[in-house]
Amino acid sequence: MGLVAAVGGVPPDSEAEKASDRLSDRRLRSHHPQELLAGPAAARPIALAQAYLGAGAAVIGALGVLLPHPDYFNVPAILAVDATALIWAFWMFRTAGRIPFWALRLGPAMATVMTSVAVHFSGDATSGYALFYVWVGLYVFYFPITNKDAAINVAWALLNYGVVIAITPIDPPGGANVVVHHIVITVGTLVTAATLLTYLRGRVEKLLGRLTDAARTDPLTGMPNRVALHEVLESELDRAQPHGRPVSLIVLDLDRFKRVNERLGLSAGDRTLRKVATMLDKAGRRMDFVSRSGGEEFAVVLPETNQHQAFLFAEELLDEIRETTIAPGMALSASAGVAVFPEHGGDLETLTAAADRALHAAKALGRDRAVIYSPEVTTVLGAVSGRRNVETQAHLATVLSLAEALDQRDSGTAKHSQTVGRLCGMMAQELGFDEDRVDRLRLAGILHDIGKIGVPDSILCKPGPLTTEEMQQMRRHPELGARMLSSSELDDVREWILAHHERPDGTGYPLGLTADDIPIEASILSIGDAYEAMTSDRVYRPALGPDRAREELLDGAGTQFSGAVVEAFLHAIDRAGIPVS
Repeated sequence: MGLVAAVGGVPPDSEAEKASDRLSDRRLRSHHPQELLAGPAAARPIALAQAYLGAGAAVIGALGVLLPHPDYFNVPAILAVDATALIWAFWMFRTAGRIPFWALRLGPAMATVMTSVAVHFSGDATSGYALFYVWVGLYVFYFPITNKDAAINVAWALLNYGVVIAITPIDPPGGANVVVHHIVITVGTLVTAATLLTYLRGRVEKLLGRLTDAARTDPLTGMPNRVALHEVLESELDRAQPHGRPVSLIVLDLDRFKRVNERLGLSAGDRTLRKVATMLDKAGRRMDFVSRSGGEEFAVVLPETNQHQAFLFAEELLDEIRETTIAPGMALSASAGVAVFPEHGGDLETLTAAADRALHAAKALGRDRAVIYSPEVTTVLGAVSGRRNVETQAHLATVLSLAEALDQRDSGTAKHSQTVGRLCGMMAQELGFDEDRVDRLRLAGILHDIGKIGVPDSILCKPGPLTTEEMQQMRRHPELGARMLSSSELDDVREWILAHHERPDGTGYPLGLTADDIPIEASILSIGDAYEAMTSDRVYRPALGPDRAREELLDGAGTQFSGAVVEAFLHAIDRAGIPVS
């Protein structure tokens, strides 16, 4: 997924034309217009058309024997054919939209057979019932399931009529001349009508194609729009669902783009959007899908791509945008949100919502960055909204990134800190904390081990017991984490993290505080950290399991852990109904 160099100054009209020419290639992936008339999406109207024709044939066929008719008509047999056509029509009406496609393909062939039977039992190979062959021909030329099916049905009709002529007398007598005359008139009528229908259908297909492209294309850049994005993303999710394959979505928004329009004018803003669109379109693989989802926002669908690959790709896109110069001294940047199926959403709505929330998190963390969706990170941003200055935004973005990097280094996933944040939120809610305090505790849970970034890998990942010296280094991490959270906006979080390894019996670290001196928030962090660690595999031991972890918490209540917080925690996870790990 390597990127090309920054796009140079291509004339806007040329860019738009080239983008438009590529719509039928990998980006738009629109359905062929014929599918609008005869594809799976049109199964219901195709079935209804067969139903109307079958009902009409049944009624007209019945009138043919109820009204004055030749004596040699086999009335019971013809009425039986009409009844069969009526039953078929009724079934088509009732099951339209649910009927299997093989039944739709079988319908014209069955109609041809019923027409042949009716002609035969009319006692005259040139009777008016032969006109029903024309009905079938008109149907298959207007609603061809495939072009091959249309040709097969016409050949089948000619074969049937040939057999009928061979076994059915002709009245009035006229021999071969009457047969030739009737065949010429019937086939000529069919060919003429079929030619006209084929021409009209082609015009309709072209019109539908143009309308479809216009409805799914952004007129400024020539890229697919949000409608096309949702269609393609839904298709990719359906394709990935059976095997659980990943599909990543990147939502990218140009930062403070309003300033470009204000300082340089709308024309310059349009040129910039075209330039970014061209760069994004060239950046991905052929299987990827790029769209302008609205305003200065773009979206990229990446099939068969996990969240880490998508994040790296998003960072490469942001690098390309940073190198795009729109005016002397005026640089361009963007923010990106990344969400991945099935981890972050199992359908179109939840996945796009997750990507949007990740994008909003990237904006809140200072812009010009990519953020992978995580419910914990996007939620805790509310805990510091309204009280941050620019420096705090950058600081928070840094420590959140470090927390995720630390989890990757420690356990190979970003699960530990996010899970501790979720557990702390559950306990805070159980204890009746207000919403702001709950959010602050979620944030503290995510950042609780940030000081371990200064612990060597040889200690952090050691599979066996630590030496006294190694344990001393490990016990420095609460103090180191508190120093890292130096912003005044995080004073409360820093205090809780500093004390989260203190114990009520006074044997904790780093200060040896006792129960009365330990903030309840620090006790919450301690229990969330301990439970998640006990129920997860570590390099030095396998997971203990939820039941054993509960026993350990109860055994340590009052000495290692706050008894009141242990009780609140157990109530919270019991109420959730599942072990949280």
